Amino acid sequence: MYQVIIFLFFTLSFASCKGQLKADEACIKKFKSARELAYANSARQSALDSAMNLVNECVQCDSIRKAVVDFKITLFVSMKKYAEGIGFIESLSEKDFTYGYKQKFMSKGLQALEFNSKSDTIKRTLVYQEIVNDIEQYINNKQDIGSKEFIEIYTDLFAVKEKYLDANQINKEVEALKSKYPDKQSFLDFLKN
Repeated sequence: MYQVIIFLFFTLSFASCKGQLKADEACIKKFKSARELAYANSARQSALDSAMNLVNECVQCDSIRKAVVDFKITLFVSMKKYAEGIGFIESLSEKDFTYGYKQKFMSKGLQALEFNSKSDTIKRTLVYQEIVNDIEQYINNKQDIGSKEFIEIYTDLFAVKEKYLDANQINKEVEALKSKYPDKQSFLDFLKN
């Protein structure tokens, strides 16, 4: 009797894993189709709408969730639906993003784009400054930053700083970082203007 129960348990476990693999394969296929559709037809609203529909079907697939979330946000930007994008981002949790700072970064980034679309450069710049403060606070509070995260954080940080600082200020900040992170000098040189 005990052996039958164990056999049934393993059989059911295998069947559920196999079903999950098929669901993941379907999600990956839809996600790939959505990306191809959006990139090949980025100027056509109907193609972006179709891509968004495909992405919405994939957002619950855990195996590719972070990639789907990132791409869905990219679609909101391409469609200039900033408020909807902000709502989507705020409905998520921090674990839905690659790194801890990304949720605020993306939400405020869409806020800045919204202000920019309304030609409100003062509010846009204030939001950019908030983003920089958030990222710098994240860096200061983080005990250990891996190499890949380091590159992404500083790439994001300086992409925002370029929106409102001049090249001299950015280059001075990069030079200061080079003395703090001597092993990252070649990457940091990339951030100079």
